[in-house]
Amino acid sequence: MTNTLKEIWREALGILRKSIGQVFTTHLAYIALGVILFTPLVGMLGHLLLHLSGKTALSDLDIAWFLLSPLGMAALIVMAALLITILAFEQASMMAISAGTVRGLHIGALQALHFTARRAARIYLFTAHLVARVLIITLPFLAAGGAIAWFLLTDYDINYYLTEKPPGFLLAAALIGVLLLTMLVVLIRKLIGWTLALPLVLFTDLPPARSFVESNELVQGHKREVVTVLLTWAVAALLLGAVVVACVQLLGSLLVPLFFESIKLLVIVLGGVVTLWSLGNLVTTTLTSGSFAAVVMIFYERYGSKITTSDLEDKQPKRLWRMTAPRFALLLIGAVAAAALAGSWLLNGIQTQDDVVVIAHRGAAGKAPENTLASIREAIKDGADMIEIDVQESSDGEVVVIHDSDFMKLSGVDLKVWDGSLKQLQQIDVGSWFDPKFSAERVPTLAQLLEVARGKAHVVIELKYYGHDRQLEQRVVEIVEEAGMVDDIVIMSLEYKGIEKIRALRPKWVIGLLSTKAVGNLAKLDLDFLAVNMSMATSGFIRRTHAAGKQVYVWTVNDAVSVSRMISLSVDGIITDEPEMARNVVTERSGLSSVERLLIHTAVLFGRPIPPRIYRDESP
Repeated sequence: MTNTLKEIWREALGILRKSIGQVFTTHLAYIALGVILFTPLVGMLGHLLLHLSGKTALSDLDIAWFLLSPLGMAALIVMAALLITILAFEQASMMAISAGTVRGLHIGALQALHFTARRAARIYLFTAHLVARVLIITLPFLAAGGAIAWFLLTDYDINYYLTEKPPGFLLAAALIGVLLLTMLVVLIRKLIGWTLALPLVLFTDLPPARSFVESNELVQGHKREVVTVLLTWAVAALLLGAVVVACVQLLGSLLVPLFFESIKLLVIVLGGVVTLWSLGNLVTTTLTSGSFAAVVMIFYERYGSKITTSDLEDKQPKRLWRMTAPRFALLLIGAVAAAALAGSWLLNGIQTQDDVVVIAHRGAAGKAPENTLASIREAIKDGADMIEIDVQESSDGEVVVIHDSDFMKLSGVDLKVWDGSLKQLQQIDVGSWFDPKFSAERVPTLAQLLEVARGKAHVVIELKYYGHDRQLEQRVVEIVEEAGMVDDIVIMSLEYKGIEKIRALRPKWVIGLLSTKAVGNLAKLDLDFLAVNMSMATSGFIRRTHAAGKQVYVWTVNDAVSVSRMISLSVDGIITDEPEMARNVVTERSGLSSVERLLIHTAVLFGRPIPPRIYRDESP
């Protein structure tokens, strides 16, 4: 067996070495065909989604969620079938080249393509039967897996299952894993039996439907040998691909993090990395595609029938105008350019919008001491749409703006907020810890802060509860109404009981819940928005929350890449210590194409963005 395997691989590599030029050119031709077919198709799918959604614009991930719908799944199946068809045609051309090499003939790329074109109808039928057989095998398993997920994993938010991994989740994972493994075993066994089906379609008069049965019969007595060779091929292909990915990943992880703070430069660097990966992938797919065709043709000659030179003759009739290699290259280039232009025109016709508000976390806390009038003024200057602040009650019933329950972190003073009167609290320096130039900053009252923000920015008021509030909700309501800023504020809190009190006092006010972790569906609660940390802000969570008619704010987002990613996920508000940076990202994104936005969204594959500085804390 070992000698036979070595002999097969030696022969296959010899075929590939002699025909690598034709193989590479043929592979490029089919890549171009894929571009010609798929680029306009993607644009048309986008317009279909736009029509079905009834929207005037789409967020970056709307198309992704469309593809998970029944109609989207059907579109995916059609696109997969189209891809399989292209691959079948490519393998047919590659097999013609390999067969010619075995017979000592030089089969050029154009000859191989013409060979395939003459058999196009048979190859189409073969592909149709192949896709149908694969669907018949896989769909029942996938449907069963979906049913298991539906019955066992829909009671609570998916993040609960992924984080806590309750028994129901483990049971579902085990059952789905067994199903998928069984499906793969059945599918692979069938595919191995069909190894010689395509050569039978190409080099005999056997009907495509019958080729699968005939192939299985031919392979039956040699399955061990076929499986071993194909397994070796698969491992080699995976290793080659893994080496390319590892090299690109290493290069990207060294370069990309250097540009996390500049969206425009990051797009260029990511584009270069992706181009390098594409070139590496081109070499890998050329070698794997060519070697697979060579191996299959060796199997066919051993277990099927010998290929004659008449099978490979170019029976193209003489014409006044003959397709030459240069003409064919020009035709491909023109077709690819036309397809790219058509796809670009279609995609550009789909408006993308960044409907997001920039929310300054405790003011511009990256530039000035948090929750001070200085940070509020800085946030307004930096273009924040909203300013998030924290409020508590002093001992004499004043509503003051401060996050912590005491002053130890800010000034080293051991005094609880609720134990000090307003006069006592405003004697404490809450700015020098940030920078001595802010030594005059004192704890502001809510009324003072609203006056500064009036007409310049909306205010997100977070109610802070440390077990000592008395009439915090009522007092906040009175202060806001007295300032005449009801339409300029929203209320939120980590405590749902506080939210319920506000709802009872002012049912029409915009209120929201802060959350760092959830069990169950928060979107079912009586509120208008959810403010969550980045780990909770998954695309699924955002989609479900929006479907419930509620908005999503995410905190605390302090680097440009994460801001752009969160916007791509369609969040409604970005809570950040760096409102100027966030505003710049929103502006820069308006000039980016969908592809460039996608590049930014995948930047984390090369390393997690690190905020440019250390902040006092990132808690809400």
